[in-house]
Amino acid sequence: MPLHFKLLILKFTSVLKAAINLYLFNVQNYLIPSEISWLSFNDCILGEADDPSNSLYERIKFLAIHSSNLDEFFRVKIRKLLIKNSKKNKELLAKILTEVNLQQNRFGTIWNTSILPELEANNIIYYENQELLSEHLQEIEYYFKSIILSYIQVIYISVNQPKTYFLNNRSLYFLVKLKDTSGNDNYAYLNIPSDKLDRYKQLQSHGDTHYIISIDTIIKHCLSLIFPTGKVISCNAIKLNRDENYLIEDENSGDLIAKIEAKIEERKRGSSTRFLYDSNMDSDTISICKKAFRLKKEEMIQGGSHHNLYDLFKFPNPVKPNLQGANYPGLKHFPFESSKSIFEIINKENQLLHFPYQSYYYVLQFFNQAAINRNVLEIKITLYRISSDSLIANALISAAKNGKKVTVFVEVKARFDEYNNLFWSREMKNAGIKIIQSMPNLKVHAKVAMVTMKDKYGNKKNYSYLSTGNFNESTANIYSDFGFFTAEKKYADDLKTVFAFLKSKKKTAAPKHILAAGFNMKDKLIELIDNEINNKKEGKEAYIFLKVNGVDEKDIIDKLIEASKAGVDVIMIVRGICTLLPGIKNVSENIEIYRIVDMFLEHSRIYKFANNGDEKIYLSSADMLNRNLNRRIEVAFPLSDEKHIAAINTIIRLQLEDNTKRRIINSEGKNEMDIQNLDESRRAQTEIYNSIAEANNELR
Repeated sequence: MPLHFKLLILKFTSVLKAAINLYLFNVQNYLIPSEISWLSFNDCILGEADDPSNSLYERIKFLAIHSSNLDEFFRVKIRKLLIKNSKKNKELLAKILTEVNLQQNRFGTIWNTSILPELEANNIIYYENQELLSEHLQEIEYYFKSIILSYIQVIYISVNQPKTYFLNNRSLYFLVKLKDTSGNDNYAYLNIPSDKLDRYKQLQSHGDTHYIISIDTIIKHCLSLIFPTGKVISCNAIKLNRDENYLIEDENSGDLIAKIEAKIEERKRGSSTRFLYDSNMDSDTISICKKAFRLKKEEMIQGGSHHNLYDLFKFPNPVKPNLQGANYPGLKHFPFESSKSIFEIINKENQLLHFPYQSYYYVLQFFNQAAINRNVLEIKITLYRISSDSLIANALISAAKNGKKVTVFVEVKARFDEYNNLFWSREMKNAGIKIIQSMPNLKVHAKVAMVTMKDKYGNKKNYSYLSTGNFNESTANIYSDFGFFTAEKKYADDLKTVFAFLKSKKKTAAPKHILAAGFNMKDKLIELIDNEINNKKEGKEAYIFLKVNGVDEKDIIDKLIEASKAGVDVIMIVRGICTLLPGIKNVSENIEIYRIVDMFLEHSRIYKFANNGDEKIYLSSADMLNRNLNRRIEVAFPLSDEKHIAAINTIIRLQLEDNTKRRIINSEGKNEMDIQNLDESRRAQTEIYNSIAEANNELR
């Protein structure tokens, strides 16, 4: 081979290696796997469970949240790593399991060394390994024989002729090892009916001392009644998580709803992703489980003696309201209190509410009044997640029966809410409501509604409602979100564009004022970031603030890094997944990222841009995630009222000054508490509530 060809090959190889190294540098130095980032968020939940400044039952609640989150993580996030058996996936899976194990150990430590002693200090005894009082032995045996035994199903495992046995997804079981009269080992598994009965039972109190026991422990005490002829050698808790992240291969042909319903049923039989077993289980029993339930080594994870600890949400409190967290009832919004007609107030001035600090009652009032107002002609709304006994759905049904034209887009692909949404779709359709259900290859995640009525002159007037959160009065009590009411034409015109697309599935125009994923949101966001970059280069005021629930969209991340390199200060509050790492020299050193975990779930999204002093603020349903910006219909709406902009800026300031519940996400993606300015304790959520309450007092 001629020398110059060899030199060209060497040069090309060198350039290729440099490009690969640069790529690896970028991936390793400013990005983190989404799964690891999500686990970092769940670690914050444990931090709240471990925080003695929280009330005892608040801490128990956070343990329940952590367990629920982790359970969903294994049902949704893990299967792809188990299927694609690459070196990279193996390494990531090993990191995940290491972190999960650390968190599970921390969970156990919090429960055993903090929660249980504090319960006992307050005269509440939780029976686990203690000897039961004789009176309680009689009580639990009666309860077992009369109630629990009605639901017990025992299945014996054939050791010599093994076959595949089926465990229901997320259900609880005991694996029991027995010795028969001939001295042979036998195995059986039985269900713990926590899906039929309360997991925790309060027993008879003695004096000032209260007693609580789990049905797991009751069953263990009564095993001789289930296996009267065999000797019980061991009894260990087991549980199986199955993959629930279904994929519909072709959404464009056939009956999409029928396909969704089939996938929901299929999900019950999904592939295993995590088999939890008691760490005290002996090796022979572990081997039996592996064979009987057809498990792979990487699916088997040691756990404690109790699983499904999200049932701690219902852990009894015999001394209620003692040991509970502070009560923060939804506050009044006085403009809406000044008139019998909510539409009269909206017509005068735009209204911005912040839930759950302010009552969600006004959203219900909006739809209830629309349902009975004789001047209302039409109601349109998008529904993503609604409560199982939805008052809003019932108001829409009443509206239809009262002669209003009602159109509802129901997203039946909302994960884990498919059955509920399908149920309400049928109920509303039967009432005469026009139902539009899921679109192929898109999810509609926008939370918008529009009421059209005629005024006293017979002219049509539109009243719009745009929100960062779902039309769900149940979650509105614990999710922090914004709701915006307006009669301005510019919002209604843009919502008409969105609703027209949902009906026809054809884009005839793009919204002019709102940002809508599926239309213009991503491009507009990039334009807004570019504007800050250009302003910074020209010496003008430039900064970016983003409050979202997740960040992983590559183009947005790249653009934020470009802004950081240009010297634009970027501050972010990201509750959950954040694959972007801040503070990396020459890459993201001008990016600061925080996380807030407190009594209310931070769910609202805020986009704020300096715009050379004429700041632009949007409230949104969309996170900076690939799915939100590229595979969903979302809506972000601008604020133009000075008092609303001031209110949002106050909220941002309070959250950035929080030194109690705000964590700093460091350059490794880990959480750090703010150790500065600790002389004065600052807690954003309580300060936001108090500021609204004080403003209300001034208006009285």
